[in-house]
Amino acid sequence: MINVFISHFPSRTFFLLNVVFWLFINTLASDWGYRQQISYGRETDFFDIWIKHIPWWGNWALVAPIVIALIRTITVEGQSRGRFIILNLLVMVVAMFFYWTLTIIEITLLNNNGSLNSTALLGSYADLLDSPLHLDFMVYLAVASLGLTVSFYNKARDQAIHNQKLVNQLLDIELQSLKSQLSPHFLFNTLNTISGLIRLDEKNKAIKALSDLSQMFRTVLENQKTQLTTLRNEMKFINSYLAIQKMRFEHKLRVEMEISQESLDIDVPFMLLHTLVENAVQHGSQMESDQNLIKLWVTSDGKRLFIRLVNQVAQQEKNHGFGIGFKNCQKRLSRLYQENYTLVCKQTDDAHYETVLTIPAGVHA
Repeated sequence: MINVFISHFPSRTFFLLNVVFWLFINTLASDWGYRQQISYGRETDFFDIWIKHIPWWGNWALVAPIVIALIRTITVEGQSRGRFIILNLLVMVVAMFFYWTLTIIEITLLNNNGSLNSTALLGSYADLLDSPLHLDFMVYLAVASLGLTVSFYNKARDQAIHNQKLVNQLLDIELQSLKSQLSPHFLFNTLNTISGLIRLDEKNKAIKALSDLSQMFRTVLENQKTQLTTLRNEMKFINSYLAIQKMRFEHKLRVEMEISQESLDIDVPFMLLHTLVENAVQHGSQMESDQNLIKLWVTSDGKRLFIRLVNQVAQQEKNHGFGIGFKNCQKRLSRLYQENYTLVCKQTDDAHYETVLTIPAGVHA
């Protein structure tokens, strides 16, 4: 209990400000008393009045932090409302007894040149009873209210931090789930490519493709706990993928890339750009014509990363979009960047399909 009380004791900064505040209140009260004396035509000294007010106002500089710490020590959790009220009333009784005892002693010392005796103490006690005691209760209630406010504020803040941690954990789990959906899809398509090479009796290419695939999945495993990677690493991954695809669709695909140097160190969602490129490859590889162009532009203005991908599609093809893959990309982008991104996929003419993606530069997961 004592350790809890000490942990809830206000900081040194608060204590210092608290002392300054009550000395200021003491000065205001002294000024009012001084003006009253002057209005009655009595000669008086402001400093003497200021000293005499210290027992009434200055003592709160000591009592207030103790009251706040005691109020914060009493928690609502694990006890009934009645017990909570009784404990707060008990704190009030103890605090006021301490405050009045301290006040009586100080008044006695001030009025008797620093000496204490029973007669002087009784006189100071009589002065206390003649004082506006209701004002002392009002001051206590104000201090106690501050303590309750601080207590509930800290509780609300801690709960908000806890809730945010839970949200972040759920977000991370969801992002991991969305990212993990890409690996089986990518593996299925790549294995189909290797299977096609084997059927075409391109064993050397198939072995090379398996080696590249092994390297790519090593990259996937290394990044399984991260959401972002640099564009440089993402492009290495994409180039490995394209190398495998060109082994099978050597004459059907033609890839052109324009990647600005300043964009290579910008973080992008791992395998998301690969998903866009993979979709373009699937459309191009299904066309009967040769040299179907896939062109990728990536630039940055320092604040945002701009990605534009254009691929050819067959005129008779009805589904030019990504389907589940596109929805997966949208969900990942939404979780990572909220609304601070754009992903637009549209058909520009009968033979071309354009995907435009913009994301913030310098965002870390």
